[in-house]
Amino acid sequence: MPETEHTWLRHWHNILDAEVGPDPNFDFEEACEEPDEDFRMHFVTWELSDDGLRQCFEVLPHGPQLADRAIEMRSLHRAESQPLSEEDARELFRTGIEAVGRFSDDADLAKSIRTMRVSKEDLSTATSTCDRVAVVLEDVNWNAAPENKTASSFLNETLYQLAQSYDVADHVAWPLFGDPESVELYLPFATLALSGIYFPLLDEDGPVLFIMANEEE
Repeated sequence: MPETEHTWLRHWHNILDAEVGPDPNFDFEEACEEPDEDFRMHFVTWELSDDGLRQCFEVLPHGPQLADRAIEMRSLHRAESQPLSEEDARELFRTGIEAVGRFSDDADLAKSIRTMRVSKEDLSTATSTCDRVAVVLEDVNWNAAPENKTASSFLNETLYQLAQSYDVADHVAWPLFGDPESVELYLPFATLALSGIYFPLLDEDGPVLFIMANEEE
């Protein structure tokens, strides 16, 4: 592990030790060698207080902005809020596609949004040939500083575990790549992901909003 990431990881685990308590089974050097298997960082991070999270992020580029977003997403994920209406969900999806269209001219983005209702049991099968909308951004050159790209890689799995969503992870990490003051590229998709009901994806026919049907339906 490069020195910068080693320093970040040591700082992160020092915060975990101070607030959650040391884990006698945790081996820091093993975590450095296999960061993808650092489950303590990936999962226990989200047991920290808001202040603890801010301390973790403070050593990273754009740390305060990242912490604010992580805290907001965690709060929304844990909250018992009113479910989004289907109309509002479609509008969010449309807004997200328009934002992505500012960075990609992929023809699929111009196709009409379709909706598909699926049961919880059938969701995995129904979406198996779909991709996240963000797939069309994979070739975009964000001109991000090398340290920002390193920070994104360092955080990726931990941010995913916040809500088991890469859309949420991308929203939190957006200050590392873009200008959040000009466009919130991932917020519509993160909001839909947090609903637990709506899944905005792309397939070979364009955008499709999967809606998890109620058991009564």
